[in-house]
Amino acid sequence: MTGDLARILTDDLKLPASQLTDDASLDQAGFDSLAVVELSVLLTDRYGIDVTDSDIKDAATLGQLDLLITTKRNGR
Repeated sequence: MTGDLARILTDDLKLPASQLTDDASLDQAGFDSLAVVELSVLLTDRYGIDVTDSDIKDAATLGQLDLLITTKRNGR
């Protein structure tokens, strides 16, 4: 997982760093429905990318979520 995503999850969403591994599911990482919405808004505000709530929920792991965000940031 990239440092950008890890910082957002720990600093902005206040998720526990000890649970943030590439293979952790969103539930294991401590996501709730509010965290999903907040992450979507943060990604739009900070990076100008459109990552919907559904996109986030569809990611099986934090590693997949990170790949999705990186791909969108790189315009692929």
